[in-house]
Amino acid sequence: MFRSHSVNTIIRTLIISDFFLFFATGLLTPIYAIFIVEHISNDLTIIGYAITCYWLTRVLMVLPCSWIMDRVKGETDEYFFMIIGTFLISLVALLYTLASMPWHIYILQIFNGLAHAMAVPAWRIMFTNHVDRAIVGFEWSLEDVGVGIATAASATIGTLIVSTFGFNTLFIIIFCFGTISALILLTLDRDRKKFLIQLFRNKTNKAPLKIDTFK
Repeated sequence: MFRSHSVNTIIRTLIISDFFLFFATGLLTPIYAIFIVEHISNDLTIIGYAITCYWLTRVLMVLPCSWIMDRVKGETDEYFFMIIGTFLISLVALLYTLASMPWHIYILQIFNGLAHAMAVPAWRIMFTNHVDRAIVGFEWSLEDVGVGIATAASATIGTLIVSTFGFNTLFIIIFCFGTISALILLTLDRDRKKFLIQLFRNKTNKAPLKIDTFK
């Protein structure tokens, strides 16, 4: 399918990386509240505070992160923001194995919000700059399909893992899949000379940026 529609290497790599990242995060999302109640505190307000910590941090930090990426010429900065942010997202899951107090959760959620503020706009910029204009809808649809499949599969698999092995095992698995996502992004630099040429190529006449609540 990829070859017949001439999806370029950068877009293909971004989609595959996103698949693993959404699969990783989707393992926990449906049962996050259960983890808080069973392992941290039976106080439901902690769940609300935790989510607030994440979104406040992400909202406050995404603008300065994006400003930096806009100010720096080329896409090398987006490339590293994307990789570092993706790895930090997976690292948060591993640190959850050490969490035992509500304030631990709040700190991790702040950390998670910062990581997403780095990775998400960088990923959007990279995808927008390299999407093939002749098949813009097709490539964005591939991204949506990949995210949808990853999220649907992980929702069930995550509950099965916790039921059988517990939350700590789940957090380790999330870390592994998140790290795979970051490592896939590193393959963009496999052909350094060719990749850098593409990063610094003329960005005019590119497809518009897609903004939604998913990515």
